[in-house]
Amino acid sequence: MILLDTNVISEMMRPAPEPGVVAWLNAYDELDVWISSITVAEIFLGIALLPAGKRKSSLIEITDQMFLQDFHERCLPFDQSAAAKYAAIVAERKRNGSPISVEDAQIAAIAIAGGLTLATRNIKDFAGIQGLKTINPWT
Repeated sequence: MILLDTNVISEMMRPAPEPGVVAWLNAYDELDVWISSITVAEIFLGIALLPAGKRKSSLIEITDQMFLQDFHERCLPFDQSAAAKYAAIVAERKRNGSPISVEDAQIAAIAIAGGLTLATRNIKDFAGIQGLKTINPWT
């Protein structure tokens, strides 16, 4: 199963998403493709920061469709298991002198806790995280 990073969801929300990413995503059964509550929060934040207008209104409609219908039963929470993985990831990164954003660490933790492969464009941001499998839909 696949956990989509925020950048994959953002790509799919673009007016003309990268055809290779669309083809990659369409190759999977929709029941094998999940999102996290962290990605939902990041997308909502990005939209909230936009000025009022057509683009913002359009993105609100797209997210309502996507999160409330398409991914309604396929959104993984940041739960206790993920929290424990998160702490290990952040501690290891701090020891190694290679910081990671809170959101990336949380998404990685959710993927590890759920046994999912993380689909992301930013493979290097997740490099070296023990137990995390990644895939880049852009390559």
